[in-house]
Amino acid sequence: MAHACSDTARRSRTSAVIRRVAAYTGVTLATVGLVTAFAGSHADAADIDYTAASAAEIEDHLTDLETQRDTAAADLAGLRTRLDAAQAVIDDAAAAYGTSHAQLTVVTAAVESAEDDLDAKVATLVAYAQEQSDKYEEAQAAAETVDELTADIKAAQQEIAGLDAQIDEAEQAHDEAEAAEAEAAAEAEAAAAAAAEAAASSESSPSADSGSAATYSADAATAAVEFARDQLGEPYVYGSAGPDTWDCSGLVQGAYAVSGISLTHYTNAIWDETSAIDRSDLKPGDLVFYSNLGHMAMYIGDGRVIHAPKPGDVVKISDLDMGMSIDGYRRV
Repeated sequence: MAHACSDTARRSRTSAVIRRVAAYTGVTLATVGLVTAFAGSHADAADIDYTAASAAEIEDHLTDLETQRDTAAADLAGLRTRLDAAQAVIDDAAAAYGTSHAQLTVVTAAVESAEDDLDAKVATLVAYAQEQSDKYEEAQAAAETVDELTADIKAAQQEIAGLDAQIDEAEQAHDEAEAAEAEAAAEAEAAAAAAAEAAASSESSPSADSGSAATYSADAATAAVEFARDQLGEPYVYGSAGPDTWDCSGLVQGAYAVSGISLTHYTNAIWDETSAIDRSDLKPGDLVFYSNLGHMAMYIGDGRVIHAPKPGDVVKISDLDMGMSIDGYRRV
């Protein structure tokens, strides 16, 4: 009976050791799986009015956005490096642990093979269990780090996507601003050239201000073009028909008046007072009407017209197709 009692106690002790070791080492990777956290925010919208900003201002803003994007990309690369390191800890733990069944098999075999030196075997197994426990805790901490890094990476990716969208918008705005500024510079250059041409014309031609009347061609259309050229650089004033300021119909009225031809100082009326022609029949002195008869100009040849455009502008030469819709072509 004593032997039986001793054998029972031995089995009981063995079972206790197995349960203790299993408590430390019976762990699967399911407890350290990844949970993807969807967090993050887009970069704040740019605090810039693209419709009012210059191309240089937009370019500076674009540089700032690209710098932010580079920084975000570098941060993302660092997060991914840290994620790889944390995942490596988990992978190493998985390789070291094996399956729960395999671990219990090893522990059971070790305990059941022990005879008189059971205490030594138990001490060895407890030390092994503690080592495995430490590895498990390290893996568990790595799994928590993976969760945090996964959320941070998601946020970084969203930030980069937002910055990419802002960069695309800024690049388009920059191109549009450059084009608008180039167009404005070209118009200013044309106005300056017109003013210079007007100054040269005033120096070479007598004027009413000098006390002698200008002499124009006997051909009314030619004379009209000559007169209109003499007014280049003079300011636009609504309702004015000379002698030093003009609106569009006033300039045409004054140009034909030098040949004794009377036209009404009104675009719609001049339309009715003249005859329709085709574009292919245009000759210097013919009239071109724009924007539902809201504006008119005089053709001077080579695809160009002379006109008094708008307040703040001057009598100048422009392309026939100046961006306004053309209503038709008329001849006096």
